[in-house]
Amino acid sequence: MEKKIEILAYHGWGFDASFWDAWKELLPTDIVFKTANRGYFDKAFHPRFEADTKFRVVFLHSFGLHWCNSGILSKADVMVIFNGFGDFLPDAENLKTVAERGLEGMIDQFPKKPQQVLDRFYGSAFAPNSTGRVPSGSPNKVPLYEDLQALRSTRFPMIDLDFGSTMIALDGDRDKVLLQPRGADIIAPHYWTKHSKVFEGVGHALPITKTQDCWSYLCSLIPIFERYENNR
Repeated sequence: MEKKIEILAYHGWGFDASFWDAWKELLPTDIVFKTANRGYFDKAFHPRFEADTKFRVVFLHSFGLHWCNSGILSKADVMVIFNGFGDFLPDAENLKTVAERGLEGMIDQFPKKPQQVLDRFYGSAFAPNSTGRVPSGSPNKVPLYEDLQALRSTRFPMIDLDFGSTMIALDGDRDKVLLQPRGADIIAPHYWTKHSKVFEGVGHALPITKTQDCWSYLCSLIPIFERYENNR
C-alpha cells in the first residue's frame, strides 16, 4: 500500500482496551491498530503514533475523547468520535435533571458497590441490546471513581483543538447514557471537513454493537480506508 495507516483507539468510562476487540478482527491487517487503556481494570497504556506513519487516525468512544492526550489529537488526520459529548450533562433542563440524578446516584453508590454500579452502567450502555463484551478482572476503583466524579464538570471545547483534521461524529439514536445524540454539536465549531451520522436503533455502545456498519460508513467517507478494504 502507498501509505501506512495507524489508528489509536480510546475507550470510554467503565471499559478497557478489549472494548475494541471486534475492530481488531474486522480491520484490514495492513492497518496498524493500537488500543489505549485508561487503567480501570489493568495497567494503563497510552500509545503513540509511529514516526513513519503517513495517515493518523484516532477513535474516541464517549469519555475517551476527554482522556486522550491533546498532543495525540493534534497529530490526527482523522478524528472519529463515537457517542461523544462535550459536557456530560445535557443542556436541556429536563434531560439535565435526569442525567444529573443518575450520575449522582452512581457516585454515591460506587464506593460501596462498585461492581453493581458497573453492571447497571453496562446494561444502559448496551441497550437496546441485551448484552455485550465487558472487561474481565477486578475493577481499579480509584481511577473509575475519580473519572466518574469528573463527569460532573468535564468539558471539551472542540474549538480549542481545531487542528485541521477531518472530524467524524457517530451516534446512536437510543443512547440511554447520553440521552440524546451529541456528536453533531461537538464538531459544529470545527472549520474544516466534518461529518456526522446518527444510527437508528443503536445505543451508547455503537462501535461494538454496529462495528461493520460504522466501518462501512467510514470507508464511504475516507478514500484511503476504502482502498485498504478493497485490497485485502
